[in-house]
Amino acid sequence: MEEKYMSMITEFIDGTLSPEREKEFHQYVREGHIDMAEVEEMAKIQGVMLSSSAPEPSSVLKENFYQMLNEAQVKQPEANYGSSLLEKIKSFLFANQYGRMAFGIGLLAVGLFFGTTWGNNSYKEELSDLNGQMVEMREMMMMAMLEKESVSDRLKGVQMSSQLSSSNQKVIDALFLTLNSDPSTNVRIAALNTLAEFANDPKVREGLVNSISKQKSPLMQVNLAELMVKLQETKAKDELNSILENDQTPEDVKVTLKASIEKII
Repeated sequence: MEEKYMSMITEFIDGTLSPEREKEFHQYVREGHIDMAEVEEMAKIQGVMLSSSAPEPSSVLKENFYQMLNEAQVKQPEANYGSSLLEKIKSFLFANQYGRMAFGIGLLAVGLFFGTTWGNNSYKEELSDLNGQMVEMREMMMMAMLEKESVSDRLKGVQMSSQLSSSNQKVIDALFLTLNSDPSTNVRIAALNTLAEFANDPKVREGLVNSISKQKSPLMQVNLAELMVKLQETKAKDELNSILENDQTPEDVKVTLKASIEKII
């Protein structure tokens, strides 16, 4: 695919094409300058990258890091190093609300570990309450991240939500709000991928079906259609047919959606 079309393809995947540019995009598709199959494949790869977690550092990398750290400790006076390190830790942890919440979660996690391992029954009951508080703190961090202006921050918020229980209604509601209204297609795809993991819940599945009519981006419509095929959700047929009957729906998208509907038995 020619380089001059790549910026337009990127905007299409992100859902930021202006009406004029969108018409031009579909004109190029019809003329064969842009291969829609390649565009969809690029979007899938991008979705996988967004939903993937960061890799763990290798044992060799960890060993090298600690070796460098030990060498640095030897080179600096012990008192100055300790003071400097303490100041850096304090600055990192308490500079903002996210650092303070992260510190609180870490402290609770340490307490839960030692209490579960060595604590008596009474103490374990108290730790159960602490566990609930830790979940609430994670919720607060997730909600705060989802409201940030930065796309990368909102993506982190979606990633944090995947670590919480599917029975947590606040988390589910926040994910659906993101799926249906976030201005970035990348963030909406990440929210969709997370909600798909909870699709065994009837309420989540119903919400996913209802979300189809709220999506204006062709990429989101196609992604939801593919998920409905995977779930074999027959209730989605009416929603997908409504998009097919819409005169504003691009022909290439209609072809893809029609094929998806036929795969839902």
